[in-house]
Amino acid sequence: MLVIILIMALICYVAMQFVETVSFGSRVAGKLLNRLSLGTTLQHSIFVASRIFLPPMLLSLSFLIESNLDIKLFLLTATLLTTTAFFTSLLVYFNFNYFQLLFQRIFIKYQSNTIPVSIVKVLFGKNNGLNYVDLEYIPKIKNLSLRKIISSTLAYFFLSTGFLIAFSLAILIPDYRMTMSQTATVFHGIGAVILAMYIDPMISRSLDIELKNFDWIENIYSIFIGRLVAYLLSSFIFLTLFLYMSLD
Repeated sequence: MLVIILIMALICYVAMQFVETVSFGSRVAGKLLNRLSLGTTLQHSIFVASRIFLPPMLLSLSFLIESNLDIKLFLLTATLLTTTAFFTSLLVYFNFNYFQLLFQRIFIKYQSNTIPVSIVKVLFGKNNGLNYVDLEYIPKIKNLSLRKIISSTLAYFFLSTGFLIAFSLAILIPDYRMTMSQTATVFHGIGAVILAMYIDPMISRSLDIELKNFDWIENIYSIFIGRLVAYLLSSFIFLTLFLYMSLD
């Protein structure tokens, strides 16, 4: 039973993070097709839709806590979750042009269908043979903004690990586990503020400039790299804590 719950938590967490990462392609597709508003709207719609995986993930993690799960096993689980999320996001990173082309196809289908129907037709239908705009410029990491990478890392560190940190505290302090589990809103709030007040406006502003200026795609990739670093940092912290507690 415990193994099934762990697998469910893993699938839901990774699926949610994967969908969020893929949604960045909507912004890029909107820029390349000069449909910025649709690209932004679709990204936010997909971001909200990814929350369908949140209830089963939270229920799975809550059940583990109520089952008096050992903190070391939970830290190992958290390491597995964030590490798997890193590799799936890395897959999106190396195939980013493919995913933004999918969104271009969704834009075309959306002219005569609703967004859910358009997504289904693109995923399970055949390509209509139209010419789409490829992402020609792929910036090198050395050309990206370190400040923006760090900001993205901080934001996504708290957004991707808020529940994991809160539930770890709930296991360590079982007498106040309900209170500790609610601290997830604090960690998520920190990430959400950085995302809403700096990252999202910065991306929107850069998307409004001329297409021939590549600052916008460098900003997108800076945020992308920051997200990958956040997963690595989370995995390192959880694994370090696990190894430290295993020495006791």
